[in-house]
Amino acid sequence: MLKAINAQPTKRMRWTPRLIKQLRGKRTLAEFGALIGAPKNTVWRWEAGQSQPDSTYVELLSDLAQRERFLNEWRLAGSMKLSGDLERAKSEIADLFRSSIERSTRQLTK
Repeated sequence: MLKAINAQPTKRMRWTPRLIKQLRGKRTLAEFGALIGAPKNTVWRWEAGQSQPDSTYVELLSDLAQRERFLNEWRLAGSMKLSGDLERAKSEIADLFRSSIERSTRQLTK
């Protein structure tokens, strides 16, 4: 007899070194590794870009991210629909670019 599985599909994402480090946050490598069942050296290699999580760890990282609502409200900065008035859209893109450069400059001079 087959049993029904009530599993919610998890959103698959590509776990880059930067995203893994952001998900780890202020936790130590050991603390973070313990959450997902990975040795701290493995987590370090992921964050250093020396290796990538296999499918089991991708699922565990995605589950943790979902539980912690990681990037839940994330939107691509500068996303917009370009239709209609292209001159206005060009001006909006220029403004977004300018504010991005100013934000980057502020972060670099801190």
